[in-house]
Amino acid sequence: MRILLLCAGLLLGPVGPRARAQDTPPPSRALLLEFTRQARLAGTTGSHWGARFVARELERAGWEVEIDAREVLLSLPRRIVVEGYEADATAPPIFKRTERFDPDASPPGDVPPFNAWSASGRQFAPVVDAGYGLRQDFDRLLELGIPLKGKIALARYGRCYRGVKAQLAEEYGCVGILLFNDSKDSGAERGATWPEGPWKPDWDVERGSISPMAKAPGDASTPGWASSAPGEKGHRLSPAEYDASLPKILCTPILYREAKQILDRLAPMIVTDKDGALTSEPLGPGPVQVQLGVWQPRELRTIYNVIGTLKGKGDDWVIAGNHRDAWVRGAHDAGGGTIALLRAAQRLGERSRLGWKPANTLKLCFWDAEETGLVGSTEWGEAHKEELQEHCLLYINGDAVVGGTKFSGAAGTPGLLDSFRAGLEKVQQVGGGGTLWESWAKASGDKPPTLGLPGAGSDYTVFLHHLNLPILDITFGGSPGGQYHTSFDNFAQVDRHIDSTWEGHEVAGELFATLLVEYAKLGRSSFSEAQAARRMADVSRNSVNWLGAERAQQLGDAFDSLATRLPNTSSDRTQDFYRRLSAEAGLPGRKWYRNRLWAPGLETGYASETFPTLRFSALISDEALDHELTSLIRAISATADSN
Repeated sequence: MRILLLCAGLLLGPVGPRARAQDTPPPSRALLLEFTRQARLAGTTGSHWGARFVARELERAGWEVEIDAREVLLSLPRRIVVEGYEADATAPPIFKRTERFDPDASPPGDVPPFNAWSASGRQFAPVVDAGYGLRQDFDRLLELGIPLKGKIALARYGRCYRGVKAQLAEEYGCVGILLFNDSKDSGAERGATWPEGPWKPDWDVERGSISPMAKAPGDASTPGWASSAPGEKGHRLSPAEYDASLPKILCTPILYREAKQILDRLAPMIVTDKDGALTSEPLGPGPVQVQLGVWQPRELRTIYNVIGTLKGKGDDWVIAGNHRDAWVRGAHDAGGGTIALLRAAQRLGERSRLGWKPANTLKLCFWDAEETGLVGSTEWGEAHKEELQEHCLLYINGDAVVGGTKFSGAAGTPGLLDSFRAGLEKVQQVGGGGTLWESWAKASGDKPPTLGLPGAGSDYTVFLHHLNLPILDITFGGSPGGQYHTSFDNFAQVDRHIDSTWEGHEVAGELFATLLVEYAKLGRSSFSEAQAARRMADVSRNSVNWLGAERAQQLGDAFDSLATRLPNTSSDRTQDFYRRLSAEAGLPGRKWYRNRLWAPGLETGYASETFPTLRFSALISDEALDHELTSLIRAISATADSN
């Protein structure tokens, strides 16, 4: 018995670099080394291999494992051609690149730079410098008398979701868009480049999806309902129907060295500082033309979600999830989160072997096809909608969790801060200096920590915006680099530059395990309606610049009134708080989204915009805005009456 208690003490106490001999490699290092041996692009043999790896490790840790296979629409390249010319195609090219890819190769090769969901075809057209591809950049070109119709836009990554850039280029009449990473944003102007340093060399570039996820994420052939398993019949849109919702413009990323060849020949780019924000003022076009060819069929392919379950005493669920697909090897995005979840599985599995049982059931979900448009998590969430709305207490999201060793904060549903703090106070910060909560509070300065409002861009989206369930999205930072969606987001980048001691991975695993256990104990009482209402009151009053002072005050007062009528302590009925304030018919123009309080911005993509139905109404008329404001305030009042 004494030996058993000693073992239990070791398992329940601090685990990781702080509790190991200095010369013993941490478990997370060996896991990530094996996990990143192959590229794991969704729809390829590499992703299937990654699913088997995760399933094996979960089974070893003592979890029940299900592999959830689904047939979904994906966009994988076969051939991409980019050629730049000073005058016309008869002159020698200033650069020329042809890439090929076979998604059925085994083992898979590294996918070349591409943007998922580009249209297929060929265009030869002049290039215009479109700054960061924001609406003001395209408007500025028109103000300067530069026509956009029939042109190919050249745009820098950053400042909004890449899909918004493609959407705007299409809207303004461009026939193609080339995306690149500016050296000053993530390359040599930030510091030493790979392999000497962590920043992006001029021969690599960010891959990424341009799916219209701010309107509807997931499988574009089954919007709003779940995709079927391979071999099963299920309802799908026709190609003509789903193509209508997908990009119709050619889009591909190009290397910085290629972009520089174009920019050196275009009129100069002036960047000014206006009201504290950088504003790009493109002054092209110059004499550069580009031949752009993309052959990228949209076709059904199989993806694999891996679901691990550790049954608890109660019937409710606490879920933690992370995507395990990657554009290439994805050691940071999202290998770090995947390994942290596996370390949590190992910790909790060891406790389970000693007789411990969680208060409620725990689930660990390793999603596929997140990178191409949040596909795996969305389809699983749609398939299990009723069960989730009845049983899911909380969804905790990881993604590229380990960007260093410092806990850098979290986004999440207002109303969870107090219970989240209780979890953070149980885990020590890497290198000492107190708990994760103390570290976050110190970094927040004079203002107390708050949970940011999550937009979209990761797997919490279906839980938060479609099912109206509470979520947390956690991050560790402190080691910036340019590896995002590149070929050098690999094991060596993490080992050298991101988390060389591997303490970040170990502490992230400890935090996941702690939060799963604590929220399973707390159950539905982990959420404070009054706290949520007070937070939304503050958000309302900060909306003066677009809502107007009087309307912002009215909305803030409504939430304050709600807060005073709700219990200050959590109760068992709080799980329905956001559902009672949701738009059950969906938001205007995007019915998949149902969160009436905030949603991903249509021209930001990842970032959230508050009160989307009010913003939509404001575009119509003051009368429409006042009508929607009255409707929302009535819903807030009815929420108080239902308690």
